[in-house]
Amino acid sequence: MTTPDKRINSTICLTTGAAVTRAVDPDETLITDYNLLIFNSFGILEEKVFLTRRQLVLENGKVCYKTRLLQDVPYTILAAANLGYELPCRSLEEALSYRYHMAYPDEFTPGMPMAAHLDNVALGADGMVELPLERLMAKIELRVDRRALNPEVTFTVREVRVGGCPNSVRLFGTSKAEGATQVFGNGYTKNWSQVAALNQDETLGMSGPVNVYLLENAQGDLLEHVTTDSGKVFTDGRYQEVCSYIELRAEYNSPSLHSRAGEYLIYRFYLGENLNNFDVFRNVRYRITVRPEGDGLQEDSWRVDKSGLEGQTRFNLHPAAYNECRSGDDFHLWCEVEPPGTPMYIEPLAHDDDPRVAELYSYTVDPDGNGLTIHTWKGGSAVVYFQAGPPVNRDTLAVLVIDP
Repeated sequence: MTTPDKRINSTICLTTGAAVTRAVDPDETLITDYNLLIFNSFGILEEKVFLTRRQLVLENGKVCYKTRLLQDVPYTILAAANLGYELPCRSLEEALSYRYHMAYPDEFTPGMPMAAHLDNVALGADGMVELPLERLMAKIELRVDRRALNPEVTFTVREVRVGGCPNSVRLFGTSKAEGATQVFGNGYTKNWSQVAALNQDETLGMSGPVNVYLLENAQGDLLEHVTTDSGKVFTDGRYQEVCSYIELRAEYNSPSLHSRAGEYLIYRFYLGENLNNFDVFRNVRYRITVRPEGDGLQEDSWRVDKSGLEGQTRFNLHPAAYNECRSGDDFHLWCEVEPPGTPMYIEPLAHDDDPRVAELYSYTVDPDGNGLTIHTWKGGSAVVYFQAGPPVNRDTLAVLVIDP
């Protein structure tokens, strides 16, 4: 019969669960170091271990630690992996309130931060304990569904960023950002080639996935009675700086608008379990599909930021830069200009200053101000200057040879 004061050989194995990763994503199963804290039933720290990568012991593919513990006696066991340093905690209270800080949003060089917490675990005769580690981060899997987008609209994603991205997390309890000092100024970001999958069809109209990551940020239910995606926004600033959201930046082009060079159409949307909730939990994969519809600009708000767009510009001379006609003909020269209302300046060069030019033709400016008709009298040439003002800001010359 085993007595409570008999210690047995014990093995504590850390498990992470399987994960499929891409080259630009962290290895979600990698363990490079770990802290182990073992507290007895009185909350007294019995064993404190920090092992680096060179000190790890593997058994059947699992990271294991050998020790001696009492059989059939409850323990509280805490573990934290990939922190890169030894935890300074000496008591259970300190450990449960300890907050781990990241230097930058994609600090995955030592592996993704993980933690495990087992209460009242008693060892059986085999002395084996499995300690399932949880990733302290959520994974957001993004896709773009372009099937409802007008065919003449292009929507090319160039960057995905996490806003309200926490820079710290409680290791052993539900965690959230408490204020602006606990979020990164610029959150986890992928851009250009890293988001190429969002611009490539995996199936017709549906893109491949891109993953972004953030530490747990369980803000809870902060709104009431929201029934549409567009309603999931804040009217004041109490929660704007701490709630997590995705920002998607895209180069945009349609018949009427396009993104300026170096600027983008921006989609933003808060994360959460539902329209009223803003929880982002650790060790959870969230799948989100962005579905622009029509021209992709149906909403004008913080969620759909169109400040990087401008109207399409067009400046085409008709019929051509060089033209010929016979004396006595009326010849029409004009510029096709977009957007409508662009100021135009038209000058038949030297016509009003040189009597010899004035003898060749007269002219009538079009009612819309974008062209003119030249009424020819005798052989020679007419040169007309066209200039479009803002936002087009272009100019050109047209030559008409009379009786070439």
